[in-house]
Amino acid sequence: MNEEQLYKIGLEKKAGNIDKTWDQLADEYGFSTGEAYRGWIKREQKKRGEVIQQLDVEEIDDEKGYNGYQETFEYNKDGTYKSDKLLRMSEEQKKDIKYIMNAHGFDPNVWELISCRNNMWNVYSKQDGVQQLYSSKIVVKPLAEYSWNAEDIEKLFKNLKTEYQSKRVIHAKQYEQNGNILVVPIADFHYNLLSDKNTTGNDYNPEIAEKLYYHTLFDIESRVSNRKFEKVLFIVGNDFINADNISGTTTKGTPQDNNSMWFSAVEKATQLIINGIDILSEIAPVDVQYVPSNHDLHTMFGIMQTIKAHYRDPKYKVNVDGSPLPRKYYKFGKNLIALSHDIKVKDALKIITTEGKEHWTGCNHIICLLAHLHQAMVYDKQGYLEIMRLPTISGWSRWTNQEGYVQTEKKNKAFIINKDLGITDELNTIILN
Repeated sequence: MNEEQLYKIGLEKKAGNIDKTWDQLADEYGFSTGEAYRGWIKREQKKRGEVIQQLDVEEIDDEKGYNGYQETFEYNKDGTYKSDKLLRMSEEQKKDIKYIMNAHGFDPNVWELISCRNNMWNVYSKQDGVQQLYSSKIVVKPLAEYSWNAEDIEKLFKNLKTEYQSKRVIHAKQYEQNGNILVVPIADFHYNLLSDKNTTGNDYNPEIAEKLYYHTLFDIESRVSNRKFEKVLFIVGNDFINADNISGTTTKGTPQDNNSMWFSAVEKATQLIINGIDILSEIAPVDVQYVPSNHDLHTMFGIMQTIKAHYRDPKYKVNVDGSPLPRKYYKFGKNLIALSHDIKVKDALKIITTEGKEHWTGCNHIICLLAHLHQAMVYDKQGYLEIMRLPTISGWSRWTNQEGYVQTEKKNKAFIINKDLGITDELNTIILN
């Protein structure tokens, strides 16, 4: 009998599957004593890097799984995650990094494998006898950027709608060439975020988000019902959606608490934006500006291409800027409106006057609207540059709550800007909790 056969018999004995004593087996297979046979098995296990779970036959419950093994998941301060699970794998699968990462619940398109160790963990049950499993330990960290692949793209086009409902061609009832523009930002909306009072102190989900969204737009529409405008500037993006991919993470791979699947969130968010444009089109012709951001960079760029195609017919009188430039510049009369999700405030004047040099000449007002921090702020004026940070109507996440980023109120801020005078009115929509 060769060593491999002796080794397997020893494993069967340790698993409780053989009735003979160790001394009987030692005498039968040429070992001096039972302890010598047991010691040889132990040394082979160590040499092969295997761990044997020693269980009596009665201790295994075939319905409940493998008792004695505790699966763990840990977050480390350096941003890595450690997962320890018991896996059933073939020889080929234990060499397949993607298989192992998926088995631990980490998408290889979102996570990078730092280390991996698989040790044999044999168990015995009445139903299946001795089974060869693996104690699998991996360490991963988020990728710097999500990696799209052919499978993702195929799923995207199979699940997404190509047509969205829109109202009839709408007559802008309040349109007039009078030098006024209505600016309506929806900042840090985080559609599809799931939050509850037990974990964050507030409730927020897609149903709540939609109610707040329409409440805000109708409130603005009602409060300007006696005014006329040349244009409406509708600012979207700015973390409109909470997660950027099917794995439910931000663009850089930070996991998020999401209410529903990414595909559903994309469909509903697209319809929300179209409905918002239609509502504002009842006031005046609408210019839509997309502001790229950190939660949904790829997703919102795709949505904006859909929005642009939806309103491609000039009869809608809707103009869409869906470009991925991180900062946008919109000129109205003697006003330059600079849009960015975030910016280093101390460098804002240098950045804006450099990037927007073809626009700002002749402007008496340079207005920069930022988002990202979920709080309304007004910064010190830099020459002609006014910098404001927009509040949000959204709820706050578990992460922001844990990090102590306090959102004092839910509010949306819109503006009326005159082509010569700059900001003449601010419209605050307050959400009462």
